[in-house]
Amino acid sequence: MVESAPMVAAGAEDAEDIAGLRNRLARWMVDNGIGQWIPGEYPAALVADETARGEWFLWRDKSATLVAAVRLVWRDPDFWGADDETEAGYIHGLMVAPEHRGRDLGPRIIQFCADRTLARGITRQRLDTAADNAVLRKYYTAQGFIELRETTLPPPFRGTTHVVLMEKLLAPAYE
Repeated sequence: MVESAPMVAAGAEDAEDIAGLRNRLARWMVDNGIGQWIPGEYPAALVADETARGEWFLWRDKSATLVAAVRLVWRDPDFWGADDETEAGYIHGLMVAPEHRGRDLGPRIIQFCADRTLARGITRQRLDTAADNAVLRKYYTAQGFIELRETTLPPPFRGTTHVVLMEKLLAPAYE
């Protein structure tokens, strides 16, 4: 089993840093022809509202620089529609700062989300990725997610037109 990341709950004071990291990654995606995120489409005010609901978690290094962030929610009707009735830990906005890539932080963050999901008695993780992002589709498949279906990207996002909905069943830990 992969060790969980040292994530902590984000506060409103972290919203600017989280939105800034997302914009950095969005700019990189646009510059590299990846239609996933668009700079500016996820403002700090929205992140602040989500942190107030306890949805964002982050990882800072010893110098307090943001290393990674992730949003974990328990319902996701915008992306999953009627299938949202299924209890799951929905992963959104998994981000690793570019200078920290290649250190296997993604699997640790996914495991952190799995641990929180299992702690709620839920045995299913879900996420989405751009349908035309073959690299992320392959990555999430390697992390144990299976592709369930493709659907239209909901508003207000506009980085792509379609997303693939993916799911991973979690095995509860027994002592």
